[in-house]
Amino acid sequence: MLLFLAPNKAKLELLEQSVCQYLAWNSIIRDKVALNLDVFQSNQATTKQQQTDKDVKSLIQEAYIWLLVPMQPDPQGEIEWQEIRLHSSDSPIVQASRKAVHEEHLIANYAAIRLRLEALDPYLWRDVNHLDLKKLWEYLTYYLYLPRIKNQQVLLEAIAQGVAALLWNENFAYATGWDECKGRYLGLKASEHITVTLSNQNLIVKPEVAQRQFEAEAAKLLSSPVVKEKTGSYKTEKEKTIDTVVTPDGSSDSQVTVIVPPKCFYGSVKLDALRLRRDPSFVTTGRVESGRKTETVSNSDGYAVLLSSKYSRVHR
Repeated sequence: MLLFLAPNKAKLELLEQSVCQYLAWNSIIRDKVALNLDVFQSNQATTKQQQTDKDVKSLIQEAYIWLLVPMQPDPQGEIEWQEIRLHSSDSPIVQASRKAVHEEHLIANYAAIRLRLEALDPYLWRDVNHLDLKKLWEYLTYYLYLPRIKNQQVLLEAIAQGVAALLWNENFAYATGWDECKGRYLGLKASEHITVTLSNQNLIVKPEVAQRQFEAEAAKLLSSPVVKEKTGSYKTEKEKTIDTVVTPDGSSDSQVTVIVPPKCFYGSVKLDALRLRRDPSFVTTGRVESGRKTETVSNSDGYAVLLSSKYSRVHR
């Protein structure tokens, strides 16, 4: 992913002479004590050094006016060089950057659909179902026939955009891993916003392959037995633990009825409106959990009742 700046031969000789003069005056200023220069000579050397420095900067802009871009339209063909002439009105590096972005020799914004059409489908995943992001970035920086993306962030933004798109099947899906034993993708996502990181564990997946896994998972959920719950009587083999659940008819089919014991208990207490400061102190409520057991706690007057508990301490 290299671009080259080259000088105009007609200006190169003059530039070399100016650089030599600058270095000479700079050396005199550095050694002015050893050369025993007086104030006038020292000031003269400084003036000459500053003047040659300006000349060098100006001649660099005038000389380096060619941007050379290596290209390889055919992956099996030879490398070609495209010559782009720059203007001499600004820094050659700034001009080269602008020109490279304008001509898309350096891509600062990239769409997910272009990544698929220009790199993935024709070259990178013709024989595979997925590609890890680290290897993808290495390919983009190494091969001249692939798009020249500016940096890693541009690539990650393109992937995030492609996965979050409503028509994600025109782009790709995203996964955080591949389970070789089960033959399925881990953390497979599509049509949702994600945070993408450059790693050899994170993958972009062909949309048709991802769709097959989504459909298989959906079919598996639909084929699972439907469990209906209701409250009713139940038996236990051990005190305070539910070991055996008994269905009313004793039969079993694709729909299983599970008898669930009551979990919540409710009660009420009548209070005298004229004694609101005294009567509530006689009513206490608590919640106790012992294994799976839910107990009712009441005061000595038998007023209070319990709510079911998930805590191992008593609240009053």
